[in-house]
Amino acid sequence: MAKRTTATKKTTTRRTAKPAGRRAAKPAAAAAAAAEADKTVDATAVAPEAPADAEQVSPALERALGKRELIDRVVTASGIKKSAAKPVVEAMLLELGDALSKSETLNLQPFGKAIVKNRKELENAEVIELRLRRSKQAVRAAATPPSDPLAEAAE
Repeated sequence: MAKRTTATKKTTTRRTAKPAGRRAAKPAAAAAAAAEADKTVDATAVAPEAPADAEQVSPALERALGKRELIDRVVTASGIKKSAAKPVVEAMLLELGDALSKSETLNLQPFGKAIVKNRKELENAEVIELRLRRSKQAVRAAATPPSDPLAEAAE
């Protein structure tokens, strides 16, 4: 994303409604600040009570990771350029979707092992239910950076 070099502030009209399915991309710093803000709890805020017969929605379903945010996270974690990461992430998502459509088992550590339980073909889509098992040991191993023997020898 190119940075603006002009010193003058450009004004735009404010949209009253966003198009369905599209969210504005946040810069990495703004996304991190928003994530920290989500972790803090405002003591004065009162959550509205849901009716007793309303279906409870899990927190995982309320917040979804989109492709744009995934690409931003990959760029942040790997340090590569966004223009290089975007085609790789899109190709990976396409291949994962094709593998799940074929009911293949995915064993991608530290992501986990995904087994397709049910598949259902609809008119305009397919519904795939899967079971994902993540090894805590593999997640911890991926979170720790590997030791660099060259860096230790230089010290």
